Amino acid sequence: MPLAAKLSCWLAALQALTVLGLEISILVMVLKYVENVFSSWSSDKGVAIYFMLLVIASLYGVFLLVGGVLNGDTIQIIGFSVFNLFAMSLSIFRYAQVHAWLSDDVVAGDLVFNMIKREMIASIVIMAGMTVVFMVLTYFVFHSFGWEIYKRVGADMKIRRMYINYRLLVLLLKLDFFVFMGFAVSYIILILKSSDPEFGITIALVPITLLVLSMAFWSLRRESAIMMWTVVVLLCASTAYYVFKCARMYDPKQERKYATQKPMMTYYTIVSLVVIAATLHQAATCLSNFGYGLKERIEITRGKRSDMEQIQDYYVNAAGDRRMNLDG
Repeated sequence: MPLAAKLSCWLAALQALTVLGLEISILVMVLKYVENVFSSWSSDKGVAIYFMLLVIASLYGVFLLVGGVLNGDTIQIIGFSVFNLFAMSLSIFRYAQVHAWLSDDVVAGDLVFNMIKREMIASIVIMAGMTVVFMVLTYFVFHSFGWEIYKRVGADMKIRRMYINYRLLVLLLKLDFFVFMGFAVSYIILILKSSDPEFGITIALVPITLLVLSMAFWSLRRESAIMMWTVVVLLCASTAYYVFKCARMYDPKQERKYATQKPMMTYYTIVSLVVIAATLHQAATCLSNFGYGLKERIEITRGKRSDMEQIQDYYVNAAGDRRMNLDG
């Protein structure tokens, strides 16, 4: 394992522990000095939700990075750096939202905010600085692991492009899991009440989303065109769902419900839309690559025969015929 990869893993773990410590400190001070923190349904629970999102994002980032390093997956390692940037943006929104909440004289004054201000700024600075460090380390890791793609799929450029699209879709599906779960939990706790018709629908969407993501992974591995088409249709429906939610936030009739959480929820909805749109594009791209030899090449390199000299060196052309790869 390259030194840059080891260093990235250790720094990601250190960042997660540091953020966890800071967030626990913030939550403890809020619970200690702010009365009736959980008295109302939405706004007062915001600090707990932001705490949860930042901690889980830091831990999930470690999962992405370690998984990418252990598998020699440069796409996932690059994705971790982008994900860490997203987590940092959440910490910035958290600062603004908590400041707005604690500025309300009914809840608390500036005293509590000044107590937790340093910890919130420290989280932002640490995550911003570590994002820059991770991007630099990713550059070195990318060059160290560049040989891995060649060893796995050979020198044929067409197969290599298909493999990169394959790995990119896997990464996007993992990001989909985080952004949807974060959105669903935040929406249920911060916005909805148990009497709202959307409450049960949003809860039901959680297992449905897990099923769709599992279907996507399975169809990608098996190159099942029917299943992938189903996933594409469901992703289109998911895109429409997020567009509906975003429009609903700015419906004058719903203004009171979203008043305190509109900036954060709007941002999260837009990020979710971008990730789902990218997933939809990659799913269609991978679907068009089905049947051109990538599945066979991946199956060969997945522990059955690791020696490159034993791998059949072929590719499948557009007519479906196998041709020898002269680059091998």
